[in-house]
Amino acid sequence: MASIFDAVPFDIWHQVAGYLDPNDYVNLSLTNRTLYGLLKDEITARKAVKAHIAYTVEGELAAAKVISNREALGRVYDIREAIASAQPYSASLIALGNEFLFHQGVVCYISDGQIRTLDVLKAAEYEEVVDLKDVFDSYPLISNGRPYSKCKYKLLCYCDGMVALLCQPGGRDSPWLLAIDMSLNYSTARKPHRVRFCRPLTSTRNLFVRLNRSFMYFGTHSGRGRHGHREWILEGFSFVTGSDTSLESIQLENFVGSEIGSTVCFEVKDGYFYAVSNQTSFEDEEIDWTSYYICVRFPLINPVDVKWQRIWRRQHREGPINDNWTKISLAVDPTTRQLTIVECRHEWENSGSENFRIHYSQPLDCFDTVDGDSRTEFSFPKSGLPKYLPVRSLPDDQLAKTLDPFNRPNYEPPKKRHKRFYHLEYTPEEAQSPNRRDFTLSSTKFHGYNLMASAFMDLVNDPPRPVKPFSTPPDRLRLRIGARKRQFQQYEMDDKGSSAAMYPRSVIDISGYSAPKTEEGYQSRGVKMWPPNDAPPELLKLLSPTPKSGKVVAAADERFMVYSTDAGMADGTKALILISFDPSFGLKHMKSLKGKSSESLPKALRPKKAQPHAKMSTARKMFTTHPEPAWFNIEPAEYLRFNYGFWLR
Repeated sequence: MASIFDAVPFDIWHQVAGYLDPNDYVNLSLTNRTLYGLLKDEITARKAVKAHIAYTVEGELAAAKVISNREALGRVYDIREAIASAQPYSASLIALGNEFLFHQGVVCYISDGQIRTLDVLKAAEYEEVVDLKDVFDSYPLISNGRPYSKCKYKLLCYCDGMVALLCQPGGRDSPWLLAIDMSLNYSTARKPHRVRFCRPLTSTRNLFVRLNRSFMYFGTHSGRGRHGHREWILEGFSFVTGSDTSLESIQLENFVGSEIGSTVCFEVKDGYFYAVSNQTSFEDEEIDWTSYYICVRFPLINPVDVKWQRIWRRQHREGPINDNWTKISLAVDPTTRQLTIVECRHEWENSGSENFRIHYSQPLDCFDTVDGDSRTEFSFPKSGLPKYLPVRSLPDDQLAKTLDPFNRPNYEPPKKRHKRFYHLEYTPEEAQSPNRRDFTLSSTKFHGYNLMASAFMDLVNDPPRPVKPFSTPPDRLRLRIGARKRQFQQYEMDDKGSSAAMYPRSVIDISGYSAPKTEEGYQSRGVKMWPPNDAPPELLKLLSPTPKSGKVVAAADERFMVYSTDAGMADGTKALILISFDPSFGLKHMKSLKGKSSESLPKALRPKKAQPHAKMSTARKMFTTHPEPAWFNIEPAEYLRFNYGFWLR
């Protein structure tokens, strides 16, 4: 039967495609066979890829012609749907280790005195390995005569094949900060040694590291300001020149906040160092109306050229905040590649009796200026470090009359938030539903937000109901995901019923630019749990290997979640579990969950002889192109020994 869509010329569909994100594109192509055929056109699909997913992994693969543009749209759609519906494609035991980092699709972990990196994004069958004992012996100043067994290591940062770690020899000896190049093609950096940085530290108070292949910046919350409060001290190092980026350390004066991930966050991107805080004052102001993000930026190559800006965050009258749940970070928007402030807060909205989680995102474009910029002079970035800005106007509030010269209030008129930039965990109907399930902070092992899928993503401990009275049920780790999707907006018609303009908006958005005249709407997809209560025992055993999960650490990106949990080993070694929402991802050893039952976990953890494989051979060819230190090697991936993973559908 002919459809009204069949009468629309292909040229129009070609133009429309540029406005469709992967979900809309795929759903439209499934309308009928004609549209399915039209939207398979590569040139048409490329318009949608460039407009919406150019900076994702799939977009980059399509640009490199590794996959087609239509395939890239389909993959992103599948990943988003898998997350929103809490239906991952696979789960696997990938390693045993003491601690790990997960960044850029690479798992970096410490196991049996070695640093190992596994590129799960490429489903690598080999791992780069650094033997810490031999590194320790190569630098006698670190050990100071102490045996290796007394030394403790802590992973701090992984990026672009570079690993930063802290070495604590023990006793009263100074800790050392090391940066090791674990990339196979490190020789292009014109450096003969893989240890690119090695230096003792005078303080490790709230130590953090951010790096790339050219620069490394590290900081501690160990400085003292003139006001008597502690402040951040930063130091920079150039891997290109092999020297510090400045003669003196950098003190972030008046930059408030000490808890990384809760009140402050740091990031390196596109040649700049960024620092963001959600605090404005070291001491609470009795009379205050507005909260800001304080943003600091300086070039990696020239940290003296510092600029700062403040961005409206919220009004205090919106209600109190449960600070225990606050989580702040800097992430890259997959559509625009714009660095974005991502913050999740539990708020007592309008000072009500219950607090709900709300996600907020704010593009960090306050440092970007163009000709004809419509922002006011007050909104432009300022040179130097943060300082108090006097209030230009006060609200019509009785409290304003009580201010004296010693008060330092903050006030700015409330600003409209785009629905795109905030996400309530519950709709009013869901908040009152008897089926609503919340978990305490102690039961929530990980809580985050997936920008690409517009979804809250948590890892929670949800023990099953006890079989016997007064018995303690075993721990059961589950995913808890609450997503939303775009919703069709109602149109406002004129008196004649001919206008199709959406409800107008005449406000100014929180970045200071004129807001668009239309705004997207969103619909909740509900909160879903995985695995289900009737999941196969093999899967439950993989996700929760022991009755007590112990301390669980997790990390996630737009397609994977990796977490460590107790593996039942005497030395406290953890099992590293990978959950994948990417249908194109698969490790060599995985098998269908619906097929033959797997062996129990203890037997699955027993080493098996790894078989030679093509990817390992390729890695070894790269490895032999230049001389390597004895403590660096390429070895088969650990998951090949365990042979413990499942396809879930």
